[in-house]
Amino acid sequence: MEQYRTIAVIDSDYQKRAKITNALFSGGHHIEPYEEIEEFITEGRASYVVLISDVDDNLDRLLELMNEKALWFPVVPYSDNASLNSIVSAMLKGAIGYIDKLPDLASVLEVINSNQVERKKLIENGRMRAEARSKLVLLTKREREVLKFMSEGMSNKIIGLKLGISPRTVEIHRANMIAKLETDSTNEALRLAAYADF
Repeated sequence: MEQYRTIAVIDSDYQKRAKITNALFSGGHHIEPYEEIEEFITEGRASYVVLISDVDDNLDRLLELMNEKALWFPVVPYSDNASLNSIVSAMLKGAIGYIDKLPDLASVLEVINSNQVERKKLIENGRMRAEARSKLVLLTKREREVLKFMSEGMSNKIIGLKLGISPRTVEIHRANMIAKLETDSTNEALRLAAYADF
């Protein structure tokens, strides 16, 4: 797995954020501290791995904003008093790990630099989903509707009936959609839709 150049730490608690940032910085890593999730989303870069305080609905808010902006970062929630349920829930939502000993530099680096096959797959799938979403946001509402119906196996004629347009107009939307997605075929467009959970 690639070594991440920057570790973003998102925590609204200044003292905890500073403690974690200092511990990781002393280990030779570049750290970017953020107080708010929205601030990170605005400034974060693709090479970041994100440590986020697992309080309230922080993880859900981060994942929701990442989805809206067609971004993806490896996310590692942390908490000093995590329950088994919260750890399992975070992993099911797509976190690449969970840390319950902070600011333990060794446990952070173990999660970030792990060579586990499952973690590599999570990271690769996350990147592919974000890339697919970033392409799908280029489509018009009508093109997205056509793609949705195509992914359900409908023909141009049936799509036209559903949308109240001619099959020829469906074909034009389909061609425009494929061009915008920079794909070579309908099958590739459908694959992107599947990756984006469209």
